[in-house]
Amino acid sequence: MRCANRRGTTSWTAISAGAVGLSTLLATEAFAGAFAIREQSAYRQGASFAGEAVCGDSVAGAFWNPAVVSCADGLEVEGSLSVILPQTDVTTDPFPGSLFGPGSPLFFAGDPGDIGEVGWVPAATAAYNFDNNWYFGVTINGPFGLATDTNFNHAAQIYGRKSEVFSLNVNPIVGYRFNDYFALAAGIGVEYIDIKLTQAVSPAPFAPSAELSGDDVGVGATVGILITPSPDTEIGIGYRSPVKHSVDGTLTIPLTAQLPVSVEPTLPEMISASFSHRFTDAFTLMGTAEWTNWSRFGTFTVTNDLTGLPATFLPFEYKDGWFFSLGGEYDWNDQWTLRAGVGWEISPVDDADRAIRLPDDDRLWLSIGGSYDWNDRLKLNFGYSFLTTFDTRIAIGPGNPLYVPPVTFAADVDANVHILSVGLKYRFGGAPEPVEEIVYKN
Repeated sequence: MRCANRRGTTSWTAISAGAVGLSTLLATEAFAGAFAIREQSAYRQGASFAGEAVCGDSVAGAFWNPAVVSCADGLEVEGSLSVILPQTDVTTDPFPGSLFGPGSPLFFAGDPGDIGEVGWVPAATAAYNFDNNWYFGVTINGPFGLATDTNFNHAAQIYGRKSEVFSLNVNPIVGYRFNDYFALAAGIGVEYIDIKLTQAVSPAPFAPSAELSGDDVGVGATVGILITPSPDTEIGIGYRSPVKHSVDGTLTIPLTAQLPVSVEPTLPEMISASFSHRFTDAFTLMGTAEWTNWSRFGTFTVTNDLTGLPATFLPFEYKDGWFFSLGGEYDWNDQWTLRAGVGWEISPVDDADRAIRLPDDDRLWLSIGGSYDWNDRLKLNFGYSFLTTFDTRIAIGPGNPLYVPPVTFAADVDANVHILSVGLKYRFGGAPEPVEEIVYKN
């Protein structure tokens, strides 16, 4: 595979010489645009992440806006676990001039099948108000990942079989509250990522798989502000910086070579802006707008570390991603709070560059959820979301940067997702009271 402006310079037969076209590095079936993971809070899941960058009654929003740590009362610890249940059926269609599509005498491999796999996403946040001004916290999340797995034999097997990505980001945070109206916070994020990708070395049935595996640790930053113009209104803006990774790993080509390789992808920055406003004692309206700079995810070079020369190119050519949501919560009584929300996500992947590993598309979010206060310290959060796409199609051929002549491929994608999240928040107590100075009199 090759960069879009280098068509004709590489073919899949180069695999025998050690240049495998692993053109979907880090790309897996995830559910926040491209391969990002949004499921970082059971509290926010129930409202389609409306209000994700403000406090409400949660500190988990520190993932999107570190200034949310300034809402802690004493030491607060919050964790969540989400299970993602995708259905992503990829059904091969005829493609003009296809050598391997339906109707062709060479169409022997069949469909990729249901490529989605169940994913588990844990997340944790701790926040502590040291005094009336200083706050400290930490978030532990997996911001990128999940997996896809096709049938072993299929008509697009040279474009991908199995993808596995694991990430872990630990982000210590320091926050400062200037007054009742304004707080600022920043943090340093240390991010580990591990990848394993396989794809067939040829379109022949039962062709062996080439495998790329590698890992890296990168560093980024977060910064955010929280504005509280009134006791009923919150406005939050958070920024997560790009993280540059230098992935060192191994490219294994069956019966041919095992090569040390490296590639330097930069994962995108993100800006989240949210608001919440309590209109009555019972009802609060929330909203979110989020931008992710996926357009920086263009084409990357995989380097053969033995020679220092390019082994191949990884063309993504993504666009910017956007997410918008609106939701509300209703205090049913002193213990129960109910939530609902709707969201619309504009994918960074479009018809021109959609891949078998990542058949992403614009999607609709529909969510419900709630909270139960067991007592003044312990809260249970839960949420459910249904996601669906519309008229998604893969077309790998001339014009698609993934295309390896002469293997064209076209397919319809029927995708929807069910997400269940549950979490607990525990407050250990208020901040230490200031020590009153003792004055001794003579």
